[in-house]
Amino acid sequence: MALYFLKGLAIGLIIAMPFGPVGLLCLQRAITMGLRVGLLSGLGAGLADTFYGAVAAFGLTYISDFLTTHHILLQSVGGLFLALMGVRLYLTKKAPKTLELTHSHFAGAFASIFVLTLTNPMTFVAFLAIFAGFGLGQAEARMHHAVSVVVGVFFGAMVWWVAIALGGKLLRFRLLNQLPKIRKGSGVIIILFGIWAVADAIFRFPSLLP
Repeated sequence: MALYFLKGLAIGLIIAMPFGPVGLLCLQRAITMGLRVGLLSGLGAGLADTFYGAVAAFGLTYISDFLTTHHILLQSVGGLFLALMGVRLYLTKKAPKTLELTHSHFAGAFASIFVLTLTNPMTFVAFLAIFAGFGLGQAEARMHHAVSVVVGVFFGAMVWWVAIALGGKLLRFRLLNQLPKIRKGSGVIIILFGIWAVADAIFRFPSLLP
């Protein structure tokens, strides 16, 4: 079982490490809102990655069929959600360093990244490819092996997200005077990521156009 856990650990790291809009959001939140918000954002991403890892490891065909059939729609929804998050971030007027964090901030940080990561079905495609490379996800795989892989995926992903949050905390003390610029700059980049995701979905599936 240890071997399967280590394989899952490596897969979790491989999936999480490419730095895209989710990574940017987690880093930006850790810098502007503190370590706890950054960690909860990373936890949302890590659990979403673990969900996709479980679908691949356990061969849940009804979920994988849904993801395959509706991947264009999911990408479009994810892109719109991302763009809206970027707009909200850009228009935030209150300085994050003076913001009083509440339970709703923590819950929102977790939920928004969890949903955003789930609406990226390409993560599942990446899992399938990497699982095949590791010789995992076969129909004859044993239950306890699949569980070990999924647990490994979670811990592997969280190693990366914890590192992102800690890095943001360290940067926070160096960039206190630049927090408004960081917030607005991150908002613009995230908006562009969202627009790109929607445009990519539309051009790959023209019938989405009216």
